[in-house]
Amino acid sequence: MAEQNHQVPDAQDAQNEQKAPQEKPRYIKIHRVIIGVKPGYILRKIGEAYMVMPTGPRMKEYQGMITLNETGAFLFQESQKPNPTVHSLQQACREKYGATEEEAKQAVDAFVRQCGQCGLFEVETVTVDTQEGKVVDENA
Repeated sequence: MAEQNHQVPDAQDAQNEQKAPQEKPRYIKIHRVIIGVKPGYILRKIGEAYMVMPTGPRMKEYQGMITLNETGAFLFQESQKPNPTVHSLQQACREKYGATEEEAKQAVDAFVRQCGQCGLFEVETVTVDTQEGKVVDENA
């Protein structure tokens, strides 16, 4: 009779088999940041600091100032140009500072995320059907 080779699972394998697989939710909400500074914000250099301040009606919705470093101030100005994109901001960052592709990506991603959080950029929330891989029209 031929001998069968059988492996005994180690303790970690046994624990993994006992855990029920987590199901991916059918729908998820994603926040998309629309690149471009909303009207009503200005950038000023005060001493060595760069400050973004609301003007006009924006003063009622955002009471305060936002402090930026030199890179943030540069990206703010680039975001005010016609049709800004993540790619155009990354390219500008590479050209101005000699940043690598990864450094530019990290800087721009952080800038865009923070601008979305503090209201300088519009943020659009969409629902995605994870099974279909499509944006769901919430008004349908």
